[in-house]
Amino acid sequence: MRNRKVDATVNLYETLDEIRQWVGDRKAKSYTRQGCKVSLAKLKSKPANRVVLDVDVAFSTDKAKTSQCDFILFHIDDEQNCLIGVPMELKSGSVNASEAVAQLQEGARIADNCTPKGTEINLIPVLIHGRRMHTTQRNKLRTARIKFRGEEFPINTTRCGKKENLALALAKSTKR
Repeated sequence: MRNRKVDATVNLYETLDEIRQWVGDRKAKSYTRQGCKVSLAKLKSKPANRVVLDVDVAFSTDKAKTSQCDFILFHIDDEQNCLIGVPMELKSGSVNASEAVAQLQEGARIADNCTPKGTEINLIPVLIHGRRMHTTQRNKLRTARIKFRGEEFPINTTRCGKKENLALALAKSTKR
């Protein structure tokens, strides 16, 4: 991932507040889907500097036109002073790479639409899975890219329920 610093004229905290207002009561109250849990421990942001959109609450699946990810984390990376969007798909069972890529791509589109115009945002798509992946599916994920604002980003993976799993996935966020 290319680190892009936000222009000093854009206040990251005001931007996050705008996103938080849009999210409103659609924020995640739990970080679990079908037995797969994501941990927000050890993230490079204070809890006050993050908000998690529950995509299934915001856009009910019976009304959605496409596949969608489970959650989108918006947070300010305190070390790099930048806004980061993290579309997350949680899979407790077997992983279908094509389906996961489509869900994360839709998450990137939603993250783009939730972010105020003119705001720089880095994207880190993450698949959190339970079982070992079949080699074919793992290889598809390794080569897959999520398109976002003219760039392509790899999908980071981590395991369900693993302590600090999201922080571990975000630490792998260099562009491949």
